[in-house]
Amino acid sequence: MGLFARNRPVCPHCGRRIYNIPSAREILGKLAGLRFNFAFNLIILAVISIAAGIVSLMLGATVYGMPMFWSYFSSPALLLLNLLPPLLLVMLMHFIFGRAWIAFAFPSAIILTLSVGAFFKFQVRSEPLFASDIGHFREASSVASSYALTMNWKVTLAAALLILGSVFSFFILKHKPKSLRLRVIVSLAILAASASLYSFVYSSKPIYDRLAADIMDVEWSAARKYISTGFMYPFIHSASESRPRRPSSYNRNEARQFLESYGNPGIPEDRRVNIICLMLEAYADFSVFGVLDFTEDVYGPLHELQSEAISGSLITNVFGGGTIDTERLFLTGNTYLTNYRSPTNSYVYYLRSQSYHTEGLHAGDIWFYDRRPINASLGFDEYYFMEDFENGSRDDSFFFPTVRELYDARDASRPYFSFNLSYQNHGAYESAFTKEPYFIERGGVSDEAFNILNNYLSGIYDTTLRLAQFIDSLRSDPEPVIVVAFGDHMPWMGAGDFVYAELGINVDAGTDEGFYNYYSTPYVIWANGSAKELLGNDFTGDGESFSTCFLLGEVFRLCSWAGEGYMQALREFGDTVDIIGTTGGVFRENGALTMELSEQAKAAYWRLKMIEYYRMKNFMY
Repeated sequence: MGLFARNRPVCPHCGRRIYNIPSAREILGKLAGLRFNFAFNLIILAVISIAAGIVSLMLGATVYGMPMFWSYFSSPALLLLNLLPPLLLVMLMHFIFGRAWIAFAFPSAIILTLSVGAFFKFQVRSEPLFASDIGHFREASSVASSYALTMNWKVTLAAALLILGSVFSFFILKHKPKSLRLRVIVSLAILAASASLYSFVYSSKPIYDRLAADIMDVEWSAARKYISTGFMYPFIHSASESRPRRPSSYNRNEARQFLESYGNPGIPEDRRVNIICLMLEAYADFSVFGVLDFTEDVYGPLHELQSEAISGSLITNVFGGGTIDTERLFLTGNTYLTNYRSPTNSYVYYLRSQSYHTEGLHAGDIWFYDRRPINASLGFDEYYFMEDFENGSRDDSFFFPTVRELYDARDASRPYFSFNLSYQNHGAYESAFTKEPYFIERGGVSDEAFNILNNYLSGIYDTTLRLAQFIDSLRSDPEPVIVVAFGDHMPWMGAGDFVYAELGINVDAGTDEGFYNYYSTPYVIWANGSAKELLGNDFTGDGESFSTCFLLGEVFRLCSWAGEGYMQALREFGDTVDIIGTTGGVFRENGALTMELSEQAKAAYWRLKMIEYYRMKNFMY
């Protein structure tokens, strides 16, 4: 008989049924029995795993806060795609290990740690956490230590849920699946279902784009698209973006024929010049916005260089960080970042095949973004880092003279290609104080914003002077030299981009103006007199704006070099479509930003992607 049986005795005095209220011992006894109940354990595990998924969504909303979090509930499909991963992972662990506390603790620790990491990454970079970031945990920890991270009740909630859920599971959920056959069958079924979901749903770009657009206006902005779709779903989706993307209807032989149709002409020996590339950390020209009252001509030397060179705007894929995206797309011509851990076709290898000596310098550490092994995979003969110098420094006072020393020490019997990355001006910029001189008028912005701006401009002023001095030192060099200088991305200016907001600079990448403000950095292609004479080009004038992948190809064009077959195909496509952004699949066709190419451009783009994928999968040097 149950605790509340229906057949109760009737009171002889009033005629009402008599209900025996169960004692606390009886209740606890029933609950104790449920601890070993299969269904009860699964239901509770499902509930707390879904709770972990919901907390993950709260953190995934980042600066958009609770309004964004509640918006996820307006789309049942979106909610399901975010809550399924923790649910499936917890159930898989339960049937593999047979312990409820293990099933909850380990998957939840992974999911909530990633969610907290994403929460803090957006504070630092205004950028979501991508699956490809997992391989750069050490770099992320190093960078994060220089930023002031703001704690939040959501982080505390995540920690509390992890601890309490694990303790509850350990002491209360005692059922252990005993049938080995059942455990194997269920585990395999979960794995098969997960693989199918990833292949047909989580990696699907059309589904991802449609669900993102249902929540908010995400045009031009990969960050907004990511955040508008939650956390676990877009994080898993991003894994499909980190490997070479096989084009639809890919045919290896057809792709090879496309590539071979361009030929692979070399660089004429009588037209070879030395090339020095300088990628400058967070280098941007704030004078173009017309919102700052400068007390010093911070960008004067830059503007003088631009007047005697080819200069324009580089449209990067990143903002406030992500240097390797700009760096590696420049060196390879690839339209997106992928894996470079094995020998990789690149413009560096092409130049090396043309007898160029290829080397470079990064004013940072060897391990950062695995540059030493990856740069070797990209074709550099030598690459130098701070560890290679007894008195190395991250400052430009070391960077520019060392680049010059490497140039002077080269084997002058061979043409020379040098690619160098600075570190000075890396964020974060001190917000609590700043020192004189003041490069802008105080007023119109908060003290915190003023301090960030002035500290940033102080470093930029020094960089600009040293860049001009470096180029001056090459003017009378009898050897032909071309210098390519450009910024890797716009600077990060505080959580929520508040400095840009106080200045009234539109960095809303969902608008045309904001898109260009958000992703543009200056580039300069300068040639000394010997190079101009040798190539018959004065190297002056207004350059175009285009994506990073086109920049080195533009240098080749100015030198009247055809370049390898892929570069020719990319240049041909760039005549019509000169922005190929990973920022939500943005293109610029015939001068207009679009997310939908014309039918003619789609066909040309498919052909280019066929060639690009073939080049990624088949090393040629």
